[in-house]
Amino acid sequence: MTTLETHFDTIVPTLATKEDRKNLEVKLTGTIHHEVSTRTWRMITWMTAVIGLAFTGIFYIARYVPA
Repeated sequence: MTTLETHFDTIVPTLATKEDRKNLEVKLTGTIHHEVSTRTWRMITWMTAVIGLAFTGIFYIARYVPA
């Protein structure tokens, strides 16, 4: 029994409290929102460039390449 008490006495101080969990949740929510927003705009920019290049290639082929 004393072994269990000693084991619990060493583990309990390292456990997170409700306040620790709430602080982590707020921090992660802000970080995740920022990362998703950044990645979304990066993908929109990349897709716009790829589609623009594709249409430019199609226009060039349709206009200047003899059939």
